[in-house]
Amino acid sequence: MAEYKVNFLGTAGYEGIENEQYGDCVALVNEAKKHMVIYDCGSEQHAEKIIEFMNAKKITTTDIILSHNDSDHFDGIPKLIAEGKVGKIFTTLLLKYVDDILDKLDNRHTRKATKEHILDLYSNIAQLSGSDLKDIYEHGAELPAGISFIGPDLDSMMTAVAKAVKNRDTSKQIDGETIVNATSLQIAVDVLGGRKLLLLGDTSVKNVTCNLKDYRYIHLPHHGKLTSAEAIFDKISADKSDNIGNHTFIISDNTGTTIGGSDALMASAIRKGKDIKNTKTDGNIEFGVRIYSTASSARDNYGLCFGL
Repeated sequence: MAEYKVNFLGTAGYEGIENEQYGDCVALVNEAKKHMVIYDCGSEQHAEKIIEFMNAKKITTTDIILSHNDSDHFDGIPKLIAEGKVGKIFTTLLLKYVDDILDKLDNRHTRKATKEHILDLYSNIAQLSGSDLKDIYEHGAELPAGISFIGPDLDSMMTAVAKAVKNRDTSKQIDGETIVNATSLQIAVDVLGGRKLLLLGDTSVKNVTCNLKDYRYIHLPHHGKLTSAEAIFDKISADKSDNIGNHTFIISDNTGTTIGGSDALMASAIRKGKDIKNTKTDGNIEFGVRIYSTASSARDNYGLCFGL
């Protein structure tokens, strides 16, 4: 069984964090197999940290899961590619589904025009042409052992994309999120030590249909957005067989001091009684280190932390 150490990258030592948005980058590492997977990479400075770590650990390439099209999840990927550090990239390759999208549109939309709209609306993903791209719906089974694609379902994705094409605007909202955010890829990860992690990108919580009880660690959507966090907490509270105390909640908020996605949540009474870790206040968030009887045995076998 493959299990991973996990690191949600913060921005310690980054330049310009006061005013810039660095977005998400989550490193999943299997050191025994010299294997690594990155879930999103929202800035070049994230990419530099990843490259430094890979070189130190003699990991030659990393697979990537791109949750959605937005720049704060994408902008470090071209640097990783340019440095020859990328193996497979798993994301949603919408051009494969033109006919499915057309089926959800009226007859005023032509196939050619629909393809052009997709390329325009999802231009970041189009920039990855030439890489080893894998459509997550067709090739999800090729994800490394211990990492699984769990949502959203294909019909939900196609319905959302058709709405974006119809309006020629991905900023239209579904359940309080833009169309692109709402359909972020949801990923389950087996964490070293026998726990599970749920990665949610910027998804709409209404698209989260898995059983949250199965996950020790839950990545709160959209950088700790208050309404998204409330919806996750409500889902857990509604399950009488679950308890908030069974979970650690992870916030990846690298959005600077003026536009912090988690500010409202962290100032709210709703956070009380919950185990919440936040890159904005805690820096890098690492977990998945085995428990040993002494600190020296932990360092010798796995390291107290894994150094990103």
